[in-house]
Amino acid sequence: MRYAFRIVFVAACLASPAIGFAEDLPQPVIDLDLTDIEIREKPHAEYGRRVSGTLPGGSVVEIDLNGDDVIEDIEARGNDLFPPADIRALIPAEVMENESWPADARFEKIEFESDGRIEIEGRLSDDREFDAEFAADGRLIEFDTDD
Repeated sequence: MRYAFRIVFVAACLASPAIGFAEDLPQPVIDLDLTDIEIREKPHAEYGRRVSGTLPGGSVVEIDLNGDDVIEDIEARGNDLFPPADIRALIPAEVMENESWPADARFEKIEFESDGRIEIEGRLSDDREFDAEFAADGRLIEFDTDD
């Protein structure tokens, strides 16, 4: 019986080679203080990895890393939303200082473009859906709501 357990354990480990360890994460992801972390390779490893975890505020998110381990986006899982405060370390000061920055919103998704633009989808404090885009220098490019 003990021998059978070892075989099953080894087989399970070999069947899940895409599961990684938190120590292998880039510093910006570590700085998010995630718990319950799971790391998976994308179907083609050269395209990066996906990191699932729970933010300090309790929201479960998935983080897409590109092949250079740079965060491409963070997306809430299920019907969850996350507060901007949980990802504050990733937002340039120039963007957060813009009067249009939705500090009291809850985000469904935030994308970090290679040119420094930031695109956000979420809900404002009055529960209206919004989409916003900010330039790397903090300038508001677009802000749409569902009204």
